[in-house]
This record gives sequence, structure tokens and C-alpha cells, in this order.
Amino acid sequence: MPDPIKNPKNKVIFQWVLLVLITGILAVSLYFFVGNFENLRLHGYIRAHIRRQIIGQKITSEQIRGWMTFRYVNLMFGLPPAYLQNTLGVKDGHYPNVSLDVLAKEQNLSSAQIVAKTSEAVKNFVSKPNP
Repeated sequence: MPDPIKNPKNKVIFQWVLLVLITGILAVSLYFFVGNFENLRLHGYIRAHIRRQIIGQKITSEQIRGWMTFRYVNLMFGLPPAYLQNTLGVKDGHYPNVSLDVLAKEQNLSSAQIVAKTSEAVKNFVSKPNP
């Protein structure tokens, strides 16, 4: 009985099936790795290395703007994920992926007011001595 893999047509089909299978396994593995990595980072087990300087400038709380999301502010200043949510009393279910301007509208405040409150909360956190 002839070996089916020695047939050139079957050999090519076998190679393609093997390639698709390996690619699928790699894609699924990568998907789960990225998902687990994000969960570990969000829960504080892994710290993201965010540069605190942009083109030689130190980032300050005065640079916070209304278009920024809470996730962005948390990352830029190294804040714990729920710090601003607890400090500012954010009830939005989309936190931290909600901008300061959206929160201002929800709380009937001006953008300048919510930016000032956020800036003050960031200053308070940053000025605390590290344990």
C-alpha cells in the first residue's frame, strides 16, 4: 500500500494543513497571553513602565486636560487603577475608559472644574512619600 504523504499532491495539502494548524495555535496562545497580561497589569501585579518625561519635560498635574481618560491619567502618573475613581467618586461603569469631559457632564461640572479636581487628587498622591 503506498504511503499517502509521499504523493506530491497529498504532501502539499498536508503541509498547508500543518501550517494553518500551527498558525491557529500560535494565534490562540497569543490571544490568551495578552488577555492574562492585561488582567495582571490592571490588578497591579505587573507595573507598566511609563516614561515620566516626554522630550526632556517632567510631566506635571497642570498638564491634565479634559480629553484625557482616567486610564491615561493613571498611567501617566503611576496611580493605582481605582485611586481617582474613589477620590473623585466616579460612578460611571466605563471607568477608567471615560474622559474627564464626560465625567464633568455627568456631574454637572465644567471641564475646568473636573480637571482642577483631578489635578489636585494627582498632586496629593504624588506628594505622598513612598512606603
